Amino acid sequence: MLQDLRRERLGRLKGLLAQSPKLAASYEDAKRVVRAFRRPAFYEISTRCNLFCEGCYHFSDDFHAPASEVNDAQAWDEFFAAEGARGVTMAYFVGAEPALEQERLIAASAHFPYGNIGTNGTIALDPSIPYRIGVSVWGVDEEVDASLRGASAFGKALKNYAGDRRAIMLYTLSKANLADVPRLVETCADHDLPVTFNMYSPTQTYMRKLGGAEANDRKYFRISSAASNLLWDDESLHETRRVMEEVMERFPETVVYSSAYNEWSTRSGPLYDIDPETGVARDCHSRMTGTMRYYKTDMSHAAQEKCGTSDAICSECRMYSGGWSSKFELRDEDVSSPAAFAAWLEMIETAGRIFLIERDGQPARTRDRMNLSVAAMEPAE
Repeated sequence: MLQDLRRERLGRLKGLLAQSPKLAASYEDAKRVVRAFRRPAFYEISTRCNLFCEGCYHFSDDFHAPASEVNDAQAWDEFFAAEGARGVTMAYFVGAEPALEQERLIAASAHFPYGNIGTNGTIALDPSIPYRIGVSVWGVDEEVDASLRGASAFGKALKNYAGDRRAIMLYTLSKANLADVPRLVETCADHDLPVTFNMYSPTQTYMRKLGGAEANDRKYFRISSAASNLLWDDESLHETRRVMEEVMERFPETVVYSSAYNEWSTRSGPLYDIDPETGVARDCHSRMTGTMRYYKTDMSHAAQEKCGTSDAICSECRMYSGGWSSKFELRDEDVSSPAAFAAWLEMIETAGRIFLIERDGQPARTRDRMNLSVAAMEPAE
């Protein structure tokens, strides 16, 4: 049955390319992007962090650092060498804060063709590390920034990464900071830094504290309450969609985002097909299934169906990692018309710009934006 569906989808794809041959080059570019992600893996580089972000994804109530964290540099090099031999094409380096363990990132750079590092930007990464750096930003205004993260981080990130071709600023959208978006983009443009967007997604820990009307603490639940929190509603989702479209139009050279993805990620209700028994998203491509693995700092990995953000609630999840990875496979709606196919191509091209950079010695992937205009979808005469 699955093979029949894929064969039918492939037939539609061939029909679309025959109908709109000007999209063929864009499709070849899209295939190159998708191949870079054909075997991804996640590596927890550090269990320490120097910030206290509200509703932190990492430090849930049941978080326990591995009892036997590996600290030997040679062991990390051998571990990454084995992972490279396993065929990992895309390595995601996460934490807590990976910049606190940079020797591990340097060791990894010899073994993976592509990598993406998630960092809060307060510590500069060694120039020899050749991977994409996603610099997490939660607020532009110093007061908003400090309230959401426990300390002001944005100014430090700008100083550390202005003009660094590896860096892309990753702004985590929430109701609390949406008004800062235009100023954020202007500031990033002034510092020669591209910017893309994540959407805050609540964890079970965060929701439990809201539901139990727990008192605020001095760490990861400092400012939220049942009356005022980071949760999305239809009104704020609609406003987010509007603001994103506005900044994409005003700053096309700075904002790395997609209209099609923006429309999908801001729709009401769950973004995924949720298993009613487990609550797990059945069609999220960040799940630890198949060859996908998530390693802790003791180099262990657990076979699990959920993603690396184990405390996240799938029905509430709008995180960019799961969202973008779930777009890599063509679906029926993506080949329903030339316009839908062009929208998918635009999303894949955008994902490539967000997560990948070409390192020295790699064949260059086209860096020009794809021609996805209406004219490009017109059938050839």
